[in-house]
Amino acid sequence: MSTDTNSAGQRLQRIKIVSRFFRYFVLANLVFNAGFWVLAFQSSLPGIAGMTLRSLLLGASGLLMFFWFWKLAQLFRLYERGLIFSAETIRCIKVLGLVCLTGWLLLVASHFTPRPEFVPYNPPHVPGVQSVKVVQTFTYRTGFLSFDFGTGIDFGLLFVGASVVLAAWIMEEGRNM
Repeated sequence: MSTDTNSAGQRLQRIKIVSRFFRYFVLANLVFNAGFWVLAFQSSLPGIAGMTLRSLLLGASGLLMFFWFWKLAQLFRLYERGLIFSAETIRCIKVLGLVCLTGWLLLVASHFTPRPEFVPYNPPHVPGVQSVKVVQTFTYRTGFLSFDFGTGIDFGLLFVGASVVLAAWIMEEGRNM
């Protein structure tokens, strides 16, 4: 019997160590993304009065991403404390799934808002130098779970969010049994 207790204690210790590592990794990712977001958008976004609905929705989805990273770090903190199947842990997992679903809704809403008109940049003509026009587009993809059924709307984040909420619900039901 003591071998089972010792084995469980070793497993819990491994979970705590790995969770601590991933919590720090997620927090570092949060700081990096926040810094990148501030640097990338500080000069490109107009004042709040001049913002379009599309830029507000995309900004809100960016802020929601930061909240998601924060909740993920909290989840790993709960695991680090040994709270694997606690009500607080399950609630945190459920919130992560709901944040994914909300982010997907914001991205879909931004898909249907008018896009700003493209104003091409015409560099001054320099004799002997051929100018090249470059067009940038923004495409949101979640990786191998990206699929759009030909609509142009990525359903991958919807699938991930719904799956996480479902897994949290199953954990909650199992905990209540």
